[in-house]
Amino acid sequence: MIDAQLSPFSQLAARFPLVTVDVLLGNQLGNQLGNQLGEQPWQITCVVDQDALLDGVNEVEHVPYGFLLWESAIALAQLLVGRGMQLRGQRVLELGAGVGLSGLVAHSLGAMVWQTDHRADLLVLAAHNAQQNQLAPPEQFVADWRTWIHTARYDLILGADILYERAMHRYLAPIFRQNLAPGGQLLLSDPSRPQALELIAQLEDEGWQVEIVIQTITLALPQRTNKPAEVALLTCTQPA
Repeated sequence: MIDAQLSPFSQLAARFPLVTVDVLLGNQLGNQLGNQLGEQPWQITCVVDQDALLDGVNEVEHVPYGFLLWESAIALAQLLVGRGMQLRGQRVLELGAGVGLSGLVAHSLGAMVWQTDHRADLLVLAAHNAQQNQLAPPEQFVADWRTWIHTARYDLILGADILYERAMHRYLAPIFRQNLAPGGQLLLSDPSRPQALELIAQLEDEGWQVEIVIQTITLALPQRTNKPAEVALLTCTQPA
């Protein structure tokens, strides 16, 4: 039994095989401020052993894959580093925050960030990752896409590897449309899954402008097969 007197993060660490890894985002994509950010390693606490994660899970509907650090999160964070000063003062919503890397990069560049996930414990982890990188945690709230009632609008909506389940697309697409401010952009990353590209094609049919860039990411993490992954970076601009 986990001691209820422990801090929320300590309770989390007692439940999951968390480790802290250094993540270097690289500096090839951005301006001077973005380059300086990319040169400094981020300390990210996450699960690196997927088998150990699954062994300790009794859930059927919501396997907590968000505790893992994925190549898509690295690619999206690198894209944000490249934008650098452009993010200052922008309102940013991160969907499916997981360990929180992309939202924290935007936060460090001066954006006003709201991180959301359907698991409160993942937001605890994202807040911990903010603190260990000398950042005040951004705003956070727990929300399920299937029962989404949030109405605020944002300049950017971020999502790293959130399009993997076709059944969720009918909930995500309205969020994209309703929660982006006029002229806002949707920045997504995905390991080029066919179902993800189907949703993007649907948006394009509705008049969204879509730009796709493929980036190769190798995650050098212990206890992981560190094969290069081809990640699609998707920049989608909503029609006026």
